[in-house]
Amino acid sequence: MLSEKEHIRYQRQLILPQFGTEAQEKLKNAKVFVAGAGGLGAPVCYYLAAAGVGHLVVCDRDKVELSNLNRQILHSTKKIGTPKSDSAFDTLNTLNPEINIVPFNETIDNNSIAKMANSAHIMVDCLDNILTRRVLNRYSIKKNIPIMHAGIDGWNTQLTLINPPHTPCINCLFDDAKDSTEPKPVLGAVAGIAGTLQALETIKYIVGTNDISNTLIYLDSITLEFSKISIEKNKNCSVCGHL
Repeated sequence: MLSEKEHIRYQRQLILPQFGTEAQEKLKNAKVFVAGAGGLGAPVCYYLAAAGVGHLVVCDRDKVELSNLNRQILHSTKKIGTPKSDSAFDTLNTLNPEINIVPFNETIDNNSIAKMANSAHIMVDCLDNILTRRVLNRYSIKKNIPIMHAGIDGWNTQLTLINPPHTPCINCLFDDAKDSTEPKPVLGAVAGIAGTLQALETIKYIVGTNDISNTLIYLDSITLEFSKISIEKNKNCSVCGHL
């Protein structure tokens, strides 16, 4: 049941076609795990908190650095040296104190993932490395929790919903991917677009308004050209092929 304050806070989305009170209550009752509070995680967290996701779990093991601030808009110059998870909590709690925000300042691995993502309706992949993405992927398959994936490479953005066995898993798509220790080039606005799209599609998934299953959304930010690429599960995938 929405309170009077919630009706006022969310009134502009409550009057949206295909939204309304029922959708808002679904958001209020939802639990979302956001893996990463950096370039992607910042807009994801902002818009999920603003939209009224009732239980928002945010994990990042790093501290705020000066070089983060061209894109990681959850944080500020005053927060340099502060754990990103704590900085995220302060910013999001100021934005919307009516939701439950739980920060974790630790590494996401096979042991820690359960306490963070347990009973989540969806996980949001805002990571920058394939190793931790594989942790999310295994937990997704084990617990039947979908992942809203996004990634950026320079000017390019990609987005898809990972929801095995109905879709490919992360291993199906990125079996040969390897991590690099080199800094990745990124313009803040490109990360902002990717994270905003993730937040939008996460909200749509929760409220049941369409989804992007089995489709990879690709954006060239130079030309502003969107492409939709059909993707299929690898029946021989070593991680989800048994499903």
